[in-house]
Order: sequence, then C-alpha cells, then structure tokens
Amino acid sequence: MLFYMMVKHFESRDAFYRFLKEKVGIFFREAYDRAFEGIFHVIYLKNVKPEILFPLAKQACLHAFYGEGGFVLCGSEAKIRDFCSLLVKEDKALALEILQKLQNYRKRSFKIQYNQKILPLGIKTAIMGVLNITPDSFSDGGLYLKPSEAVKRAVQMAEEGADIIDIGGESTRPGSQRIEAQEELERVLPVLKEIRKELPKVWISIDTYKAQVAEACLQEGADMINDISGGTFDLNMYNVVAKYNCPYVITHIKGRPETWKEMPIVYEDVMEEIILWFEERLKALEESGYKSQAILDPGIGFGKLPEHNVEILKRFDELRLFGLPLLVGVSRKSFIGLVIEGLLKKKTEPKERLYGSLGALALAVIKGAHIVRVHDVKETREFLALLDTVRTYGEF
Repeated sequence: MLFYMMVKHFESRDAFYRFLKEKVGIFFREAYDRAFEGIFHVIYLKNVKPEILFPLAKQACLHAFYGEGGFVLCGSEAKIRDFCSLLVKEDKALALEILQKLQNYRKRSFKIQYNQKILPLGIKTAIMGVLNITPDSFSDGGLYLKPSEAVKRAVQMAEEGADIIDIGGESTRPGSQRIEAQEELERVLPVLKEIRKELPKVWISIDTYKAQVAEACLQEGADMINDISGGTFDLNMYNVVAKYNCPYVITHIKGRPETWKEMPIVYEDVMEEIILWFEERLKALEESGYKSQAILDPGIGFGKLPEHNVEILKRFDELRLFGLPLLVGVSRKSFIGLVIEGLLKKKTEPKERLYGSLGALALAVIKGAHIVRVHDVKETREFLALLDTVRTYGEF
C-alpha cells in the first residue's frame, strides 16, 4: 500500500473534533474530550515569575522560554489547560486570566442588539458603508454635502448590501482641522433624520468623537457610535454611551489627525501597544457603567506608518483574545496606494484602490474581522460572498 501523509492545522476545537470523528473514526465521546489536543498556541507573557512557571510548564509537558523580553509557553491547548490547573495553586489570578483569554480567542460569533434590531456577526461579514458629509474627506469629500444626495447614497448602499451606514460629519484625514460640535451637528442631523425615515431597519452608525454629537444623534435614532479616538478626545463620551448602552466602536489612535504629518510615529511593537491600549480603554469603559457591546478597531492609518498597517493586518488574529467583535477599515487608504506604487510603479487616486482595498481586508477577515468599513459596498459584498463561503465552509 502506498504511503500517504497530510500536514494539517486546525483553527478551532470543533474542526479537530470533526476530523477525529469523521476522518480518523474516533468514537465521538473520546473525540470531544480530546479535541483540545489538536489546537496549538504560543502564549507570550510579561511581568510574570519564571521561577514559578518553568517547573509547572515542564510538569505539563509544555515548551517554555524565558528572556529579558518575557516568558513563552508552547503546546496544545489541552496541555496549556493542564498547566493552568497546576498554576491555580500558585497564582490563581494568572491561571484564570490565561483560561479566559483562551476562551475569548475561541469565540467566533457575536450578536449586537439595539433599537429592536439584531445584527449577527461571524458567519457573514457585516458591511459598514461610509457616508462622509464633509467638504474635505480624503476620498469622497464634497460629494454628499446636500442632505438629498447623502440620503440617496445611503439608500444606494443599503440596496447594494450595506448592513450599517456610517455617517461622518468631520474629516479625520491626516492634516485635517477640527470643527465645533455645532457645525458637525448641522451637517449630520438633517441627514440622519431622513435616512432614519427611509431606512428604518438599517443600522445607522455615527462617526464622531464628540459626546455632544453622539448624544444628539442617539436621541434621533442612531444605533451605534464609531469613535476614532476610543474615548480619548472627549472624556464625556463614555458617560454618553453608558447612558444609552448602544454598541460602541473603540478605535485605537496615536496622536491627532491635525499633527500626524509632523509628529514622529514610533512603535516598539505596534500590536502590543494596541492591545495594552485596548485593555486600558475597556477598563475605563466598564467603570463608566457601560453594559452593551463594545467593538474593537485597531485604527489602520490612525497614527500608523504603512509598515505598521501591514503588520496589524498580518497579526489581526491577536485581537481575538478580547472576545469582542472586531472591525477593520482599510478602504482606499494611502498605505494601499503606497504599496501599489512601490511594487507596481503605478500611482493611484483613492477611488482607484478598490482591488488593493479588497486584498487588504481579506486577510483581516480570515483572521477574525467581523465588520468591514468600506466605500465600495457592491464590490465588497460580492468579494465577501466567496471569502465567507470558503472561510466558514464546514464550520457552522
């Protein structure tokens, strides 16, 4: 008989369970009990006591490494769980934290609810259509300043498949200047009111970092707040979203749009800094009394160099440890143009970056993004139809 071999890697416990049961022929109870043995992780820890962890890792049959940068454990999830059962006697808080993060990492589907609407996330990637009613946004500034044109565009995006319409009344492109809340409201409220009438079942998001704008829009029927500052530009924002308990997008940002062109943008480890920043923001949000659904956005382009944006996309799955829905916004951004120019010797305007935008969001979706914020709804929907089919095949 001819020798046969496959090398396989399983992303989930359920996938390995099905493989053991259906392909190998393991009895379903044994397959279920041992399914964690086929899922492997590398866990990176900092500020821990190696003298406690090393002997426990050895006892649990895990590989362990320690240096000035931190402590690393390698092995199957089953062995990591064994390690935690030993660790609980020495450091219960750390053991429970590791187990909780692993549970968070496994979570793949979510459901957000507000204003008698439900949006399931996981099987189908949700599409957030961009509607900028500004004179100076980098891609579509000036196109939808008239409320009638903005409403027409919102209806078009909904018909093309947008699950969420994201209305923005202030540009946050690099070098843009801030405007007062009243001016932003004068742009946003007339459009919001009309879209709410025309599209009562479509989710409406308000792209703002101002608490005053957020509250006024929530009172007029908005369903979520998309805050590019994660609550750092207006300290009252958390009180507002806690008051209304609406879905809230926390976006990582470094610096401010008006100073990005001049400030040095430096990260020792961009993903580590983003994760620590999210930990702080989520703690502050919880302390405000917020009890709804937070959504995390790593903030592609918001105080990042092109290489940082690429690294975030490559390591996007690391954000799954929060156990929260993830959003990504890469549509038409300048780093896509720079990559195309560098590799293909072709300069592009924002509207010419559709294919680059789809390529950039693809890896993020495969690695765990639940919502994509885009300008080109129709084309993105067709692209995601295939990507989601392959991504979820046999898994749900």
